[in-house]
Amino acid sequence: MPTFDDSTRALLEADASVCRHLRTKALHVYGQDTPDAFATSRSSSYQCLRTQFVTGPDQGLCVPEDCHPGRGCFDPR
Repeated sequence: MPTFDDSTRALLEADASVCRHLRTKALHVYGQDTPDAFATSRSSSYQCLRTQFVTGPDQGLCVPEDCHPGRGCFDPR
């Protein structure tokens, strides 16, 4: 199981919004509570399930810091 730093732990406990279409391999290994879903990891690559690419439908980069409720293609999990 991954280790959580203080900022990621705070996001988990606050039930921070994460787009349901953001994916990284860690989500399949560790589940929805992986820290890679909340803070960008240098060891992970991210994709959008809608586009199957590193950018979303709006051509914006797919990383946890950008896939938030203010984005037009955001869909909460």
